[in-house]
Amino acid sequence: MNTAHCQDKRETILEAAHKRFAHYGLAKVTMDEIATDLGISKAALYYYFPAKEDVFRHVVAAEQQDFAQRIEAIIDGNSGAPSKLREYFAQHLNLLGSLLDLGRASESIKPIMRELFRGFSDTEIGFLTAILGEGKKHGDFAIESPEKSALLVQHILQGLRIRFVKTLKSEEPTGSEIEVYRGDVRQFLEILLKGISHKHNGVVKV
Repeated sequence: MNTAHCQDKRETILEAAHKRFAHYGLAKVTMDEIATDLGISKAALYYYFPAKEDVFRHVVAAEQQDFAQRIEAIIDGNSGAPSKLREYFAQHLNLLGSLLDLGRASESIKPIMRELFRGFSDTEIGFLTAILGEGKKHGDFAIESPEKSALLVQHILQGLRIRFVKTLKSEEPTGSEIEVYRGDVRQFLEILLKGISHKHNGVVKV
């Protein structure tokens, strides 16, 4: 079996699995169901992916890759750094929403999510550093170190995400719980932009 065919087949499997995970969540989806959706045997599915969790990892990684491509396009765009930061936060919320749909906040996905977010951490830092560095260069942001500022922003976003997950009343978040979280993230963005804006006195020493 040639490499191109294998890659096409893997992508077809991931597309089918994504639909299943997004509708039912990881815990309620089986490899049998994914195979049935594709019209292949379970043995054929296991040829490409040894376990359901492995399929899930690849589906989430694809979501992260799509996020990265959108952020790269934002960074390469012509809008100013404050607008780019707002767009980054919007895409960050969209990514989390997609991942919540895929996993339905079940206990079984937490180790997988921790693993995937650790691997994605450096990518996020790179994006935030680029946006904050551009803002500093063009006089939009009064910060000393874009790298340290990016790390701080990431840590706060991680803290808000952890708090959100820990305060859920059930495994599947309600619309109101998600909206409270979104509101917290947006409020943090406004505080951040106000704090680092050159319209205010001084330089933020981070």
